[in-house]
Amino acid sequence: MDMLVQNKQEVRFRTGETIFKQNTGSSHIICFRKGIAKVYVEGDNHKNLIVKIVKDSDIIVSGEILTQSLRPFTVTAVTDVECCFIDSARIVELLFSNLHFTLAFLEKYHQQSHQMFNTLVMLTQKYMPGKVADTLLRLKNDIFLQNPFYIPFSRQELADMSAMTKESFVRVLSEFKDSGLVATHGKSFEILDEEGLVALSRNG
Repeated sequence: MDMLVQNKQEVRFRTGETIFKQNTGSSHIICFRKGIAKVYVEGDNHKNLIVKIVKDSDIIVSGEILTQSLRPFTVTAVTDVECCFIDSARIVELLFSNLHFTLAFLEKYHQQSHQMFNTLVMLTQKYMPGKVADTLLRLKNDIFLQNPFYIPFSRQELADMSAMTKESFVRVLSEFKDSGLVATHGKSFEILDEEGLVALSRNG
């Protein structure tokens, strides 16, 4: 631990600031201490695909720390964020010298990759109601852990999480409200029928 924190850089980002940019060099991992950020792939014509939401205590490993490859995604602060940048070279030293650390690190890396893989599968194999249901369930059960919950995301960002246009997302969300599945008040969301959302998510 002393070796890791010896040269760490503590950085604060304001809402909307880029923490790191897609296709730039990868030399650090990022440990989030406070706040929420979005991890997304920048596509053509300003179309983004949000593949992960990170929050307190999460770790982002970008690219391959052994090869110093380019970052495959952008990370931007959704709220004010406090995080630490840790030199990847320090991580590599521990990977070679501490088996317990290596196993724990690989498990964390696997969890991050598995979650993103599941997200991509969901976005490519489900119809729009299933995508919206999945997004709302992930926000409630994985990010905010409460119901109702306040989201700092815009409707466009919610659409980017679901691989949909903003107009399509808003239309499906309105249908969910009319059906009694969810209730919204501005940026406050409440899931009224979780079993119904789970059924929509499961059936796609």
